[in-house]
Formats: sequence, C-alpha cells, structure tokens
Amino acid sequence: MNLLNMIAMAAPQAAEGAQAKPANPLLTFAPFIIIIAVMFFMTIRSQKKQQAKRDEMMSRLVKGSKVILSSGIMGTIVEVKEKTTRVEIADNCVVELLPTAIVEVFGADDKTETAK
Repeated sequence: MNLLNMIAMAAPQAAEGAQAKPANPLLTFAPFIIIIAVMFFMTIRSQKKQQAKRDEMMSRLVKGSKVILSSGIMGTIVEVKEKTTRVEIADNCVVELLPTAIVEVFGADDKTETAK
C-alpha cells in the first residue's frame, strides 16, 4: 500500500468520527466571548479612571487658577459659578464658558509662563 491509499482509507473513518460527535457551540465561541468580556472590562475601567481624574481636576477650579481651554487658549479663572466659569484670556477680556471647555488646570500659585 502506498501513502495515498492509506490516506484515502483513513479520511472516511475520520469523517464518520467527527459526524458522530458534534462540537459544543459554547466551547466553540468561548475564546471570542472571553476576549469581548476582557475588552469590555478594560474599556469600563479606563472610562472610570478618566472620569475620576476629570472630577478631581474640576474640584481644583478656584479663582486665580491658570487654565487651558479646549480651543488651546490659556487664561486665568476670574469667577466660578454654579454652571459656568468666567476666564480672563487677555487684559480686560473675560469670557464665560462651561467647565467642560476646560482641559487642564494649573494651581493658582503655579509659576507657569503664558505666551504673550
């Protein structure tokens, strides 16, 4: 017997064995389910960390703090209201904006140089 005859005879026997015992669909998709669960967990965890960091930054909003706005403008907080914040971006130029426009907060006694 040559090699091809042996393979030809073994193939139907292997096919019969596979047809007799169907694979469990749960075990087939288990790796995909595990990967999706890990990705979901990591996404939720990352979002919670970012939200905690943002909440901590918003708690540091006080008069005199230097801030960077989402537009890239740098300024100094003049007044913090309940829903808005007033920021001086140039001499005698005060804008009122939502706190969500603030990207970064520097301390009031921070010696950060601003571009003039």
